[in-house]
Formats: sequence, C-alpha cells, structure tokens
Amino acid sequence: MGELGYYLHPTISGDKIVFVAEDDLWSVGVEGGPAHRLTANPGIVAFPRFSPDGSTIAFSSRDEGHLEAHVMPSVGGPARRLTFFGALTHVVGWAPDGSAVIVATDWQEPFAQRQSLYRVPIDGSPPSPIRVGPARAISHQPGGPGVVIGRNSFDPARWKRYRGGRTGTLWIDRHGTGEFAPLLELEGNMADPMWIGRRIYFLSDHEGTGNLYSCTPTGRNLERHTHHEDFYARFPVSDGKRIVYHTGADLYVFDGSTSSKVDVRVPSSRPQRNRRFMSPGRFIESFDLDPQGKAVALVARGGVVSMGLWEGAPVRSGAVSSARSRLAAWLPDGEHLVAITDASGEEELAVFDAQTGKIDRTVEAEIGRARSLQPAPAGKERVVLTNHRFEVVLVDLTSGKAETIHRSLHSWIQGTDWSPDGRWIAFSAAVSRTTIAIHLYDTETGKTHRITRPDFKDVAPAFDREGKYLHFIGYRLFDPVPDSHFHDYSFPRGSRPFLIPLTADTPSPFSAAHRERLAPGAPPAGNDKNGEEPQQMTIDLAGIEDRVVAYPVPEGTYFGIAGAKGRSLFLSAPIQGRLAAQPMVAAGPSGRLEAYDFTLNKVETVSEGVTAAKVSTDGKVIGIRGGNRIRVVPVGFKDDGSKGDKPGRESGWLDLDRIRLEVDPATEWAQMFREAWRLQREHFWTPDMSAVDWEDIYERYRPLVDRVASRAEFSDLMWEMQGELGTSHAYELGGDYRPEPRYSLGHLGADLERTSAGSWRVARIPHGDSWSEQASSPLTAPGVGVAVGDRILSIDGRDIGKQRAPAEALVDKANQAVHLEVRRGRRKPRRVTVHTLQSETSLRYRDWVESNRRQVLEATGGRAGYIHLPDMGANGFAEFHRAWLSEVDHDGLVIDVRFNRGGNVSHLLLEKLLRKRIGYRVTRWTEPYSVPSDAPAGPMVALTNEYAGSDGDIFSHAFKMYGLGPLIGTRTWGGVIGIWPQQSLVDGTITTQPEFSSWFEDVGWEVENYGTDPDIEVVITPQDYAAGRDSQLERGISELVTLMDKHGPTMPDFGARPKTTPPRLPR
Repeated sequence: MGELGYYLHPTISGDKIVFVAEDDLWSVGVEGGPAHRLTANPGIVAFPRFSPDGSTIAFSSRDEGHLEAHVMPSVGGPARRLTFFGALTHVVGWAPDGSAVIVATDWQEPFAQRQSLYRVPIDGSPPSPIRVGPARAISHQPGGPGVVIGRNSFDPARWKRYRGGRTGTLWIDRHGTGEFAPLLELEGNMADPMWIGRRIYFLSDHEGTGNLYSCTPTGRNLERHTHHEDFYARFPVSDGKRIVYHTGADLYVFDGSTSSKVDVRVPSSRPQRNRRFMSPGRFIESFDLDPQGKAVALVARGGVVSMGLWEGAPVRSGAVSSARSRLAAWLPDGEHLVAITDASGEEELAVFDAQTGKIDRTVEAEIGRARSLQPAPAGKERVVLTNHRFEVVLVDLTSGKAETIHRSLHSWIQGTDWSPDGRWIAFSAAVSRTTIAIHLYDTETGKTHRITRPDFKDVAPAFDREGKYLHFIGYRLFDPVPDSHFHDYSFPRGSRPFLIPLTADTPSPFSAAHRERLAPGAPPAGNDKNGEEPQQMTIDLAGIEDRVVAYPVPEGTYFGIAGAKGRSLFLSAPIQGRLAAQPMVAAGPSGRLEAYDFTLNKVETVSEGVTAAKVSTDGKVIGIRGGNRIRVVPVGFKDDGSKGDKPGRESGWLDLDRIRLEVDPATEWAQMFREAWRLQREHFWTPDMSAVDWEDIYERYRPLVDRVASRAEFSDLMWEMQGELGTSHAYELGGDYRPEPRYSLGHLGADLERTSAGSWRVARIPHGDSWSEQASSPLTAPGVGVAVGDRILSIDGRDIGKQRAPAEALVDKANQAVHLEVRRGRRKPRRVTVHTLQSETSLRYRDWVESNRRQVLEATGGRAGYIHLPDMGANGFAEFHRAWLSEVDHDGLVIDVRFNRGGNVSHLLLEKLLRKRIGYRVTRWTEPYSVPSDAPAGPMVALTNEYAGSDGDIFSHAFKMYGLGPLIGTRTWGGVIGIWPQQSLVDGTITTQPEFSSWFEDVGWEVENYGTDPDIEVVITPQDYAAGRDSQLERGISELVTLMDKHGPTMPDFGARPKTTPPRLPR
C-alpha cells in the first residue's frame, strides 16, 4: 500500500486529486488508495492547480532557482517553465477559459513579498497584470463577470487566531465593473475564496480554528461546513463542484454537504529520509582543546567528536541524530568530556569517555537551557554554566548537586572563567539595565564579590595561567567620533582589554617603572613552571575595583580575551556598516587575534580572519577557528603566511575531513522538533504560554513528525506547531535542505513590452541612484545609452522576439556582463554591454520613493517634504537620515512607514521627530537655522498600513501617543513581541521565541495581535490601484496642507540687532 506521507497543497479535477509530498507532485483518486508520483524534480514544487478542463497542471517550482510557474500534462510528462520573473511566484489558479495561469508574484515590486496578480498565457505571450493591487488569491463567478480576490490571504495556520491589521480580507466585484467592495467582515483571518455556484466558499478562523465557510455574494447567510478543532483546514481548492484541502498531514474532500478524509498512501522509498554522511564544515558549533593541547573536541550536527590533532581516528560521542549534544569541554584528566545532552528528552549534563565515546554518567540537575559550560581546571569535578534565565550555576559532577550562585535581573551572563586552582569563579553579570560588572565567587566560602565598578560594561573575564591577573574586556572609553552627515557624535569603538592585579602588591605589568628586571629572553618569574599542580591563589579583595589597569592598545571593538603562558590573547573585530549584513545570519570570520607578550612587553598580531580562539588549560597551545576551519598552534605562534594552508603539524590546520558525520534525517527531525518545542517553553515571554496548553500541542503534533519525508515538510510542520502560540515572531528559518539548482535570473532594470510586430521595446526605465549598482538600471550606465523606445533585438547573440522573451535569455546571468543588440527607430542596430542586476527590488524601491517625494512636492508647491522608512533596522535608519538631510527644513513632513518590516530603531528616529524649535542661530551670510539643529520646521503626518509591523507597529503607535500629528492609513500588523534570534537547531535552522512583549500606557498589551488604529482610516481599494491612485498619500498631503495653513512655520521677527557700542563716559 505504501507509507503515510505528509500531504500539502492539493488540487482537484473530477475524480482526481494532485497534491505535494516529498517536494514532488503526486496523483490519487478522490476515493484514496496508492498515489503515483508525477514529478521527480530537482527543486521543490508547490501550489499545483488543475486547468479548467483537467488536462494540465500549473505549479510553482524551484527547478532553476527562483520559485516560478510551470505547466505539465496532468497525467505526467515533461514540465515547461512558464514565468521568468526571477521573483517569488505562486500559482493561484487559471483564467476561466484555460488560456492563462494566474500567479501572485512580487516581480517588479518595490518591496519583497508584496505580491500582485498576473495573468500568464500558456502560449508564451507576455504576462499582463490584473490591476487590483496586492492580492494572493482570485476566483471568478461561474459563467458570469464577477470576481472575488483575497488580500493577505496566504496561510492562517502560521499564526493561528491572528487578528491584526493584516488579517486576510475578501473583496468582491459582483458585476465585473471593476468596483470592488469587502465581501463581509468577520473577526478572523480569511483566505482562499472559491466562487462555486451561488455561494462563495473560503477559509476563516473567526470561531477559533481554521475551517471552511461560505456565504452568498452579498456577504449574507454565513455557514460553517467543516468542524476541525485539532488542526486548521489549509489551502482549499475547488474544481467548481468539490473542495479539496489538507489539515494536519491529511487530505480531505468536501462535496457540498460533508467532508471526508481521503486515505492516501505514497509508495515511496522516501529517499530524503535516507542517512547521509558529511564533513563537519559549516555545522561546527564549538570546539575545545584538551588540557595539554594534544587533542581537540568539537561539536557538530549534534554530536561530539574528539580526536588527536593529526594522529589517530576520530571518536564520536553520543547517539546519532536522536539526541543533541552541545557545549562539549574536556575535563582536567584529558580522558573525559562533559557536555549538554538531550537524550532523555530534556537537557542534562553527561560525561563521556573520550576514548570510547560512551556516556560514563549523566547528571540530572535542573540547569535550564545552558548557554556556556566550563569545567573546573583543578579540584573536584565541577562545571560552571550559564543559562537562559540569566543564572550562573555551579554543578558538582560527582554528587549531581546544582547550585545557582548568581542570577541577574537584567541580561545574559557575559562570560565565566575558573581560577587555575579551581577555587574562584569569575563571571560578568549585569547589575542594571545598562551596566555590567565582573564578579568573583569563592567556592570555599560561597560568597560573591563584585570586583569592578557598576558604572560600565565589563565582560569576558579570564584568569591568567599563573593566577596573577584577571583580564577582561571593558567598555569604559568615551572618545566621541563626529558623525559625517549631522551634528552628532557616537562611540563606535569604546572598548579595550583591561586587567586587575589580584594581589595588592602585584604591580602593573605595563609599567616599566615597576616591572621586574629580566635578562633578554628570560621569562617572568613563575612562567617557567612545567607540570606543577596549580598553587593556591591569593586574591586581595580590598580595593580591587581600583586596581584596574588598561592594556596599552588602541581603543577598538574587542570581544574576547584569554590568558596563556607568558602572554594574553584578545580578539577584536573591524567596524563595519550594517547595510550588507543579513538578518539572523552570523557574520563571517573577520576577527583579529592579537597577543600581548609580557616578556617582550609588546602587542603582535597572531592571525586574521578569526571567529573564535581557545587556550589549553596549561596555557601553551592555542586553538583558532576561522569560519569552518580550525587551527592548533603553539602559544607563541604568529601567522606570517609561510606555513601554508595545507592541514598538518607545520601549518597547524586540522584536517576536518577526517571526521565523517552520520546523519539520519528522520531521527534528527524528531530531535529538532522536540528541541524547538522546548525552546518555546523555556523562552516564551510569559510562563503560562499565554494560556496555551503547550504539552497538549506537543502531543498533538509529534505524531506528524513521523510522516515527514523532506526538510520542506518539516519546516511546514514547525510553522504550524509554533503558530499555535497565537503570537507574532514565532519563526522557523533556514536549515539543511537538499541542494537545488541556482540559475539566478539577470535583470535589466526596465519595463519591457512586446510590440505588435513581435519585437521587445523599452517602455520605461525606473529612476534610481546612478552611483549604486544595486539601485540603478544597467541600461542607464555611462556609455550604454539605452533609452525608452529602443528595441532589444538580441541578448548574448540569442534573438529576442515572439519566440523568446528577454528574460528567457537572462537565466543564469544575474550579476554578469551581457551583450545587448539594440536599435533606436530606423537607425542601425548597435551592440552594448551591460552588467545585469541580481534583483530589481532596490531600484524599484528608489523609484517608488522618489515618485512619492515628487508628488508631495508638486502638490504642496514645494512646501512639504517626504520620508519613507522601509524598516526599523539598518536600511530604515539609513533611509531616514538620507532624507532628513533634504527634507527637515520643509514647512511640513509626510513620514511614511507603510510596508515597514520592523527592527529596533524606532525610538532613535522618534527622538529626531520630537525635537522642538526654541530659537534660531542668525549669521551674517546664511539663512537663520534652528535651535536645536535639525529640528522639524512645522507639522507632520504619518502614513501607515497593515504591512507596517513589529517596530513599525511601535513607531506608528508612538507617533500617535506623542501627538506628532495624525496617523493616516489602515491598522498596522500587530506584532510587538520581540525576538533575539540566537537559538539554532542541529542543521542550522533558526527558530525564534517571542521573548519581549510590549505594553503601552494607553492600550496595555493590546497592540499585539491587533495593531494600532489610524486616526484617519484610508483603504486603498482595488479600483484605486487600477487607477494608479495612492489614496493614502493623497489624504496625507491634504491633511498636511490644512495643518501647514493653520499651524505652519513662520520665520520670527528677530527685531533690531543688539548694539554693543560703549556708552559715553559721564561728564
């Protein structure tokens, strides 16, 4: 019969159902039974739709990289790519006559994932827009002119019981006149309209769970047709008679009166569940050196692997895929490792035999979600760890006793270290919301002592190997750097390594006046001890916070320090802009490892391109991680490039290909599912999980893991499970997917149209920034000179015309030079070379912004300025200040936060908007300017919409609360429980836990899952989009003009200038 699969995105025609499983299309009869595979594609497929006559299937696929529309015979056969958008493209249906596929795509949009509908003829003719504005679903009246569309109607199951401004809505044009109106209003999330006979069916969760409902085209006579309470009904599709959908992992068919489960089996070997073997590479999480630096242990893909540096065979500790081990570290005997493991289903400590890989014992102590782990270098077998509860926990590995020795009320613990004798634990803990201090815990007395002042941020404490000093990184420097654009300063560096002499009579090692006398090449006293047990340390606590000494190194951005034999090592990173940084993606290996030599009294660079570094317990060996490679070298090593790149003792590089990691995907997915569930339980912002029975959620969804047969299916399940929280920001991103082709489409940065003669003409060139390759059209580059009206005859020698569109010739040509043959009028064709774009989004965004700015200027006679904020991250911060330069002195401002993707800088921007002019600076040769500088001159309005979310929600709400001006548009997204994406699963997946909820004085918690209401609601209707009208911007301009006329700025009468002539002396 076959296996039970995980079934997605079904479509129906007559007695046949086609659905997605294992990232491919399958076909089965409506009565169920064994299905047969229709595709074996290299990329995932999704959203199949039968043509009206049932002969053809349209679907979305990543067969060539981008998610594009394809068509194929419904009985199977070769597929043909239909769209060449180079953009996110979902198949949503067919034209009623079967002549075209209808897709939702963000092609040529100024914002990623803002999808609009296009009609794509199957005969290869150019696609044409369906001018109704943003939409993700469409259904036509059977045999009539009516049409219904779905806005924001994607998948309600991903955020269950969502009630924010972006809830799915249905709009209907009952008579085909182009006049749309909302179909009905429900307190729920609607999706997937289907016009069947005299009723319109759709999904809604207004009663708590996603089910099928219907109403008349007038929005009356609402009926519920399905009664699912365990899982949402999802992605329904109709052939005009019956509706097929999936819920949980099963398919259901609704025949107009009842809904029946379709018992489907997939006769498949489930190849994506087969075990695999791989090198650790990008899956390395952490590494540690054994006490003498002769062996290494690393954590990768959930396993702990220990091995000699260049000798012997690697040994894997722990089970394969069924359990995850983390934070492995060597115990002082050099024969055992301690790590966190979740083999029992909960995290606990385990001690492994490094020679056999077997668990020696487990310690069932309540330790929370560990963030760091460090064994004591001497004395009893103990570890100190930090966890997600901001705690420092001391665990005795022999007795199993766990003791919380400190808990911060403010933030994570920022580093721990043991003294060489195993008596003292140094740790860095926040003492207020903004300051962090170093503490010492005495394991003999059980007392904690704060040893640095509570005025700064002191982090990453590290003892030296002789027990003379405690090193740390301190953010104690306040050397302001002037801003390049505005009268402002910042502290982009601010840190330096520091040390504390631990006894009152130990001098600063940096003071030539106090250093001991040494012969050339002689080590400092105490540095020549070999193999001796660490001596009992003495720490003079009296006055210790006043013995802090700065390293003689420049101020910088330091992030780690460690003591070694005769030297210390510290890491720093260059100051880098944030525009190129990818959200939730770790930066590459850009750190610099430096050493301070206490014998030579100098600093030298050890290595560049460093991610992390470790020092062996004896202080003689350094382990250096650079990206996905590890190097182990003597403590005095300096990389001069002469040792080469080849693994071996001379270069120090380890051959990590000696390690072959076994991965059992099905077992691993079960472990990942449990861990992701635990992460929510441990990190969710309120302990009652917002009254969601989280144990029940686990029991309900866990059986579905066994039906998953691809990484994409696991992702779908994760979104569904985490969606049960009914809360924003519960994401699942990334992971180890099967390799797919990546033939990225090159873009020319222009609107092209096919003429009646079949040639392709440049119809429009968006206006961007000529100095930015990403935000300007290649056709306008200097020396190219392609203009509107020119025709493109060929691309790289391939003719362009009726048989081949330009985009077809640009597959796999993104970010490359290509040759165009162009012709202007009747002139002789000429050949030009252009460098294609990877994406047009930046260009289209700049064109959209500048078009809005022109509209504001023209409508107000140049009186008003315009600023758009695309997000509240680096891009939004940059865009705000770019515009602030030219717009701040206008009589009024339109602040546009529509489509704002959120971030964390709203308060920084609001500070600028809140500035009030209290005076002017008057000079002889310039116009007067405001005090304070760069304060808004007059009134302002803000535009917002349902796509403004997260910190975009907060900005919109704060704009209202501060009374900065009217807020105009539609209710915002409603997602203000923030995240700190730090938790990755074993395959690199990032899951986010809603941790930081937002409460406001006026509405309490109510912005979450609701949004903020505008002062003036303006909805851009489908007919507005068809007419090219931005009614929200128009209303914003109108309101601003009224405010400027009433309260606009006027330059004060400064009166007569002061006279400073001296008075006459009295006679």
